[in-house]
Amino acid sequence: MQRRIKLQHLRLLAALGTFPTLNRAAEEIDISQPAASKLIADLEAAVRHTLFERRGRNIVPNGLGTVLISRAKIMLRELEQAAEEMSALVDGRGGRIVVGAIDGPTVNFLADTIAAMRLDFPLIDIEVQEGSSIVLFDLLVRGDVEAVLGRVTPNFNKRDFSYRPIGPEHFAVVGREGHPLARGEALGVDTLRNQDWIVQKRGSTLRKWFDALFDHESLSLPDHIVSSDSLLMTLAYLDRTNALSVVSAPVAEQQVRCGQLSLIPVEVDVTCTEYGLLLPLNRPMSPALESFVTVLNRTITKNAALRL
Repeated sequence: MQRRIKLQHLRLLAALGTFPTLNRAAEEIDISQPAASKLIADLEAAVRHTLFERRGRNIVPNGLGTVLISRAKIMLRELEQAAEEMSALVDGRGGRIVVGAIDGPTVNFLADTIAAMRLDFPLIDIEVQEGSSIVLFDLLVRGDVEAVLGRVTPNFNKRDFSYRPIGPEHFAVVGREGHPLARGEALGVDTLRNQDWIVQKRGSTLRKWFDALFDHESLSLPDHIVSSDSLLMTLAYLDRTNALSVVSAPVAEQQVRCGQLSLIPVEVDVTCTEYGLLLPLNRPMSPALESFVTVLNRTITKNAALRL
């Protein structure tokens, strides 16, 4: 298998991990569909097993195909990093990195870090992936992102990943700009239960915190809850109603400054679990990623000093 699998096979595997049809995957790597079919036949002959099943127009990987797709993505990413390292050796400032982040760090540390990177390392291309800690950690495992600003998940292990704590994430209860409850006294859980809400879907850290508010007081959940993971949908719904929501405190503060939200005073503790920087130990850091981590650490230290 090692002698027969070539770079074009890896590129096709990675494309099939993204696009469901053989024709679209072939277009992605700039070959014809018959050529892509031949590459698949070569792969299956090399491993002596079927790797894909056809379902209508779609081509679906089986368990063996899924393993090869995952490994192909990592190998291609390693080759990209090799090119990035060579580029960094030539000009000292080039390269590309993909960073994952949950909402709070995105608004605070990540935005400040990227702004500083543009000044110190203008040729480094940075892509940001947002999502839950669970989704982002899966991307880190697969090699689709190189670093994550998020929480430790149940699948985290110290053998394969490092974790540097940054601090707790804080939440905030918000309503539309000018919401009548923004000017009153701090609200207790019993009052919060009587409001309309739009909050994240079940399973997210924020939603678990929200549900626990009422469970701790032996109260049922509010009667009217709209579930959405979309910040844009949340902002639009709040703007049209007197509903409340819970969002990351940095996000809330930014939207308050923009005149889109009001902070709602509450009596409950809005401190959530700790988050930090997660990095893989089994893959070397590229010079671009090393530069990013250096600037991120500087940003964290600076922001900590400002809070003192």
